This record gives sequence, structure tokens and C-alpha cells, in this order.
Amino acid sequence: MSRLSSRSWILGIAARGASLVLALLAGQSPAAEPRPNIVFIHMEDMGVQIPAYGDTTIATPHLDRLAADGVVFEHAYVTAATCAASRGTLFSGLYPHQNGIMGFVQQHGFHFRTGVPTFVRDLKEAGYATGLTYKNGIESAHYDAPPVPFDFHPKYTENFLSGQTGNKAPPGSTNPPLASFAVDNFQYFLEHLEAGQPFYFQAQTPDSHHPWERPDFIRAGDPGWPYPAVEVKRIQATPGWGDALAPEGGLRRAIAGYYRAIQRVDWYVGRILDLLEKYGHADDTLVIFSADHGPSHLLRGKTTPGELGLRVPFIVRWPSHIAHPGSRSDALVSFVDLYPTFVEAAGIGIPAHLPGYSILPVLRGEPSPRRHAYSAFVAHTTGMDQYWPTRTVTDGRWKLTHHLFGDGRRARYEGDNHALSSLNHQIEEQPAESLAREMRHRAEVPPAWELYDLKNDPDERQNLYGAAEAVKVQKRLSRQLVAWREQTADPFLDDDFVTRFTESYRRNFALWEELGGSKIKDKSALSFEAFLPPWDAAPYLGRRDP
Repeated sequence: MSRLSSRSWILGIAARGASLVLALLAGQSPAAEPRPNIVFIHMEDMGVQIPAYGDTTIATPHLDRLAADGVVFEHAYVTAATCAASRGTLFSGLYPHQNGIMGFVQQHGFHFRTGVPTFVRDLKEAGYATGLTYKNGIESAHYDAPPVPFDFHPKYTENFLSGQTGNKAPPGSTNPPLASFAVDNFQYFLEHLEAGQPFYFQAQTPDSHHPWERPDFIRAGDPGWPYPAVEVKRIQATPGWGDALAPEGGLRRAIAGYYRAIQRVDWYVGRILDLLEKYGHADDTLVIFSADHGPSHLLRGKTTPGELGLRVPFIVRWPSHIAHPGSRSDALVSFVDLYPTFVEAAGIGIPAHLPGYSILPVLRGEPSPRRHAYSAFVAHTTGMDQYWPTRTVTDGRWKLTHHLFGDGRRARYEGDNHALSSLNHQIEEQPAESLAREMRHRAEVPPAWELYDLKNDPDERQNLYGAAEAVKVQKRLSRQLVAWREQTADPFLDDDFVTRFTESYRRNFALWEELGGSKIKDKSALSFEAFLPPWDAAPYLGRRDP
């Protein structure tokens, strides 16, 4: 038992027994070599606006170092561009409509279906020490036992200002900037490991989450800060950010704040890598850098099926296990692939109910079995303008999106669809016929279907759905999307379910407003219990993504 552990957890072995038995029967066996450590550097609301993906607005030397030693995956996608649903997929390896977290948790009413397996439980059962900084994002008053029972989880809201220690925060923390606090926690975790015990650590900070400027963030000009100030004039115009940016315009200055946040992320990555080196774990640790989804407050970003929302950075380093260090991969990666990757690396059989694929063969230079990546957005936080079910499929070149309520007229289900961009007032400064304003309108009143050629139109300007030159692709991806929805038992295929769920969402929204919105004290007041049956692996066994 690790000295980090503060209690024993009931692991719900029976809930996942069938999956593990089938995995073993399929011939998956523990690895013969020593089990690696795993560090998942998981950022919030961060896209691919870094040099490793071609954006040279700022320098990111530590992310560059990670890329030089590992593999940069060009096409990595989350399953929903919203925090809780993306994290639900991370931990469970399941799509949001499979695991139950289809929107925000706690007072918003969503939670894991009772008994959903998670890789954290698997790793703990296999003897791994587990640690996490910042939030897990899937907490709920509904759970009898934590579905992700980390040994070490310092909570900012409870411990950052209180100075508590023990299993919560390292001694001596005196309100440093948040990223520094997270670094201190990782060091404390490493110092208190049992000798020879493998570990999983999820290294996180809130630095790239909006607002991008806060008093508790490290700032340019602070003592020892190694990064130059972000030059506002270097901010490049893009369709999503406005195509007629004034040299010192408000939109350009706002986006400069996002790049300053990425500088802090890079600093944090550097400290994590340095600590692995300091404590002798650099060579026996699988490191993955990614984010829960793309940036918020930008058109076709967070909460949308746009590339800015769904596509995330994904850089992997694992010394002596990567065939071509410093390479780039066109292999598709989905967040449902993380659970299989983690447990395979740890020598644990991959549960047969998981739809994803381990990426370890790709690291070895083998072809990827994944041919498509899928997303399933239902809702963000509570609000009728936050409820907008979409389903998306991409093969890396083409992307097809189905807006279940889309008809080109109404904004989401009702409401002003403000979740798409809090910079709308600045986009209003653009000329009436500007591309930015046209794209905003399309995002606010989407059609039922969108089809984009990502190779020739990476900014998703021209919807080719219904165009003669794209008919074959359209039919192929439409069939693929339906096949995946059927295979994952998507309840939104049932019109009766959609009607009942929508009415329940409407009632919850009315109650939300009545009880004071985000100030609700009773975190169990809103509920989608009728739509979240106990976990049953049977419908998903042996059904990998098509």
C-alpha cells in the first residue's frame, strides 16, 4: 500500500468482471517488462496554437522538447468539446451517451451511470499509486464511492488557501501561483512514493481556462519569468477570431491573453519534465500531453463541433518505446483511446466493452486500426441555449456533423446561443459582410448537416453538404455515423427518447432558474436519473469503433 493512500476503496470488481474475462480470453496478457509510470499532462480549454502544430506566435521550448523526443499526433479529437463530458470519456473510455456524463455534473444533474468502470480503479487494483492536481471534473453527490479514487488529490478550492496538508496538499504551500502549487504537489507525490511502486499522475492546472488573466497566475514581469511579453501585433487573423483585426484591436488583445496562458502551460510542462528527471523517472515514464478540448470564448471552439473545439494537441514521449522519436503521425486518436492505452502500458488486459484502441502499436511504428473519430455533444452547463445535441465523424480529411435540432433558423433549442462566443460584441466591430460575422451567424443558426474538406478548408468556411463534388464522401460518412451511433447504442436515435429527454431538460432548466442558477446549494436538486440506468457492459462487448 502506498504511503499516499489514506483509505481503502471498494473497487466494484463485479461490474467489470465480464469485460476483463473476455479480454483475457482474447489473448491479452500482461507485459513481461517492468511496468512504466504514466504521466498525463492534461490542460483545460487549449487547442493546437503552439509551434509543434505550426503556430509560431509564441515560443514553447518545453513542449518543443517533448515533441523532439516523442511523437506529435496531427489528428487527435475529444468526444465532446465540454469539460465534464470530455473528462468522463477520459476516465471511462466510453462516449458521453454511454457513461452518462452528457453535460455538467453536480448541481447540473449528470453523473456516471452506477458501476461504470474507470482506468483509475484498474490501475489502483494493479498496484499503481495514483495522483491528480486540480479537478477531476466528474464529481457528483450521486456516488456512493468515488469512481476515480485517486490516492493523492489536492483540491484548490479546499486547500489552496487553507494550508491543509497530508493527503491534500504538501506542507509549506503558501499561496504560490496556481501552476507553482501544482508543481509542488507533483514533487510531494514523487517524494512519498513507495520504492519501486509504479504510478499514474494526472498533471493539471487551470491556466488555459478562461479568464486567461487572473491574480493567482504567473505573469510576465514576475521574478524569474523566462518568457517575453506576447506581442499583440503578432496575433494572426483567422476566420474564427475575426478576419479584419485592427493592429491594436480589442479582439487581438483578448487573444494575446490566450497565448500568455499557453506560455504558462509550457512553463508547467517544463517543471514536470524536470521533476521526472530529478527523481530518476524520465526513462521509465510514458508522458502524454493533451487537453480536454479547444479554447473557449471563440467561434466554433468550446461547446461546438468545430475543429477549434474538438481537435486538441496530443504529444507522446516514452523513451525506448517509440520507433521514430521526433516524428509526426497522421494516425487518428480519440479520447476513448486513452483508457486502452493506459491499461495496456500497465500490463492489464483491455476490457472488452471499450470502443477505443490503444495507441501503443502506433508508437512502435505499426498501422493504426482507427479509421474514424467521433464526437457526441449533448449539453454544456444548464440552460436551453446550452443544450444542442450534435454527432460528428471525421476520417482526418473530411468531417461530417449532424445537428439534431439544426434547421438553419433557430439558435440551439431556444435562447441566444451565447455559449459560442463571449467575444461577440467585438466581432460586431467587423464589417457587415466580413467572414467572421458570416461564420458567427452560421454557428448560431446551424443547418442540420455540415460537411468540410479539412485538407483544403481547415478553417471550415465552405459547407459542402449537398454539393455535387462531395456526394460520395457525404454518403460514406453518413453511413459511418449511423453505424457508429447504432453500435454505441446512442439513445438519441430514438425520437421518443429525444422528446422525453428534452422535456426533462426543460423542467430542470426551470428548476435551475427557480433555485438560483449556479448558486444552488443542493447539488442533487437537478436530476437525469431516469436516463442514466445502472451500468451494463453487455450492449458494448466486442464493439470497437468502426
